[in-house]
Amino acid sequence: MFKKQGMKKFILVFLSLLLLLGVTACSSNGASNEEQGGSGGGKTKLTIWLWPNMGIENQIKQYAEENNIEVEIQTAEFADVHSNLTTALAAGSGAPDISAIEVKGIDKMKATPEHFHNLLDLGADEVKDDYLDWKWQQALTPDGSSLLGLPTDIGPQAMAYRIDLFEEAGLPTDREEVANLVKTWDDFIKVGEQLKAKTGKAFIDSPNGAYTVMEGQGDEKYYDKDGNVIVQDNPHIKKAYDFASQIIDKELATKFDQFSTEWGTGMNNGDYATILAPAWMMTSMKATAPEASGKWDMTLLPEGSGNWGGSFLTIPKQSKNAEEAYKLIKWLLSPEQQLVTFKEAGNFPSTPGIYDSEEIQNFTSEYFNNAPVGKIYAEAAQQVKPIVEGPESIQIETIIGDAITRVKDGQDKPDASWDKAMEQLERELAR
Repeated sequence: MFKKQGMKKFILVFLSLLLLLGVTACSSNGASNEEQGGSGGGKTKLTIWLWPNMGIENQIKQYAEENNIEVEIQTAEFADVHSNLTTALAAGSGAPDISAIEVKGIDKMKATPEHFHNLLDLGADEVKDDYLDWKWQQALTPDGSSLLGLPTDIGPQAMAYRIDLFEEAGLPTDREEVANLVKTWDDFIKVGEQLKAKTGKAFIDSPNGAYTVMEGQGDEKYYDKDGNVIVQDNPHIKKAYDFASQIIDKELATKFDQFSTEWGTGMNNGDYATILAPAWMMTSMKATAPEASGKWDMTLLPEGSGNWGGSFLTIPKQSKNAEEAYKLIKWLLSPEQQLVTFKEAGNFPSTPGIYDSEEIQNFTSEYFNNAPVGKIYAEAAQQVKPIVEGPESIQIETIIGDAITRVKDGQDKPDASWDKAMEQLERELAR
């Protein structure tokens, strides 16, 4: 009798242990799902860091719906996305599954490729030929072993001009005639002086914008191909700075900061006649000054196009969903989807195979007086020369931009402000 009861107790204890192990296993599986980005209901969840108006948010949501995954798009200001990502990577936690990185920030990240999933390991070589070679190279480590991101858009540039102010100044308004009128930057200054004299209005929205456009037209910018800082030794940078200073001296620019409320109001009211506009700025203009629709037109820049902007989508190593994240960005940044983004948001594709397509060549904008903006920006894109950005490009551009602002605001003379900028540059880069 005792042996039977002892055996019953043993069996009960054994069954209890099995039940406990089963519960523990279920709990462990649930935690694993959370760690891998699951929502607890079996769906993969991807967190994505973007800055405002990148133009790809709706397509991301479309992909999530069609592929039964969850996405959480977290938006922060441009500078904050980069600084927050740097902090998260250094800390080893807190990074998203996918993060945008702008062209001026990607070189800095390439110094620590171990912080990112290598997209070559995920099959990115298969889509290499879809992209501009110089754009692809910007996200590739110097030894070619690791690719940090796939290219989103690029920033070829054109000149938006206010039709009514050109008419008032007795200037031609036909796109080709305007392009011939301002073939050089010296021409640009002369036409600006004429318009200012006849209308009393500023010719350009911002000297800082003029600097950013001109600096991108050179063969080199802040770094040489060996990674050396060449700001003070590069005459093209000083030429761009002097050009911005000349615009200020001749009172051809407003005192508005680009993208400010005053800038948008002036755009609506016709307070200035031109904006040197990368493709993505078309969306900013439409959103900022909707009442000016049809009053602006578009033509090519003086002396060819540089590149202003353009980004990459990367997958930080902290992501547990690298394969799913790569599937999303591969689809999102395909030529077909970049064409959709251009039509909806103005971001110009980094996929040259579609530049000659009817959809690009025949694409017009009612806001810009039905200008063939697709054709104009496609031609500008072909003129872009690859330039090394370098790891501290954002910081350097901020320092020089601040120097131009001091001149614009009457706080400094151009030479004194330049000298201060160079001293600040040496001090900060030496840290």
